Amino acid sequence: MAARRWASKAFLVVMLASGAAAAVDVFQQYGLDRQAWADALVNSLKDGALYVPNLSAKLKSVPAGQRAAVVNALGAAAKAFVGTSEFAARYGREVESSLPDDLRPPRSAAEIEKSMRTEMQKGLTEMEAAVKDFQGDARKQAEAAMVQVRAELKAQLATVGPAAAQQAAEEKARYERARSRPPDPAALSPDPRVSLRKALKLFLDETSGVDFAAQTKPVSRARRFERADYEKKPRAWKTCYRAGREACDAARAFASGWLAELK
Repeated sequence: MAARRWASKAFLVVMLASGAAAAVDVFQQYGLDRQAWADALVNSLKDGALYVPNLSAKLKSVPAGQRAAVVNALGAAAKAFVGTSEFAARYGREVESSLPDDLRPPRSAAEIEKSMRTEMQKGLTEMEAAVKDFQGDARKQAEAAMVQVRAELKAQLATVGPAAAQQAAEEKARYERARSRPPDPAALSPDPRVSLRKALKLFLDETSGVDFAAQTKPVSRARRFERADYEKKPRAWKTCYRAGREACDAARAFASGWLAELK
């Protein structure tokens, strides 16, 4: 039973490594959370480490003879998801959030001024609300202090325009300096096709030559390969082994086909 659970779990990791999300009919049939699988695909491309969310009991029990069909169905669903506006928007946000501060597009003076004025007004509103919580003499003193606060805020608002212009110029100069640097090869590419190619190629590289005849032995509550060097194999290699030849071959074939389409 333990070996079967490991094989089923590994099979699903292989499916995602082949680019799989999940088809709606598969979600319904096996009780899968579509959003969780979509999150897994986006995050896998972002992190460079393919993984799947929690698995339903039904999906763990897929017979070995049906796994290739499920791999292909999930792969097709992944390709469809990658082509949606939802995926494009989510991937774009991941790229934006991954940028260093100095590579974020600089704001205009108008944008900065609006932000500064909003923050100042927010602070004043919060202070005025706090004053209302006071009683008696304490409230009178707070209200008197607010007169000075409003005067200072008015003076500050008069300088917001020039300050925003200066900050905008500084942001632009910093951005231009950052853009002149050599690109970071480890940075998340703005083109999801680049990230997808890397993920598929890595999967194919790491799952080449899986020894399906390898022997394992029980160690504590898990199973380990009898050959010590196999324990050092990549995770994808091990999961392909546990998934079985049929599922692994299907995943590799799908990954190869998708990779060819992306070139």
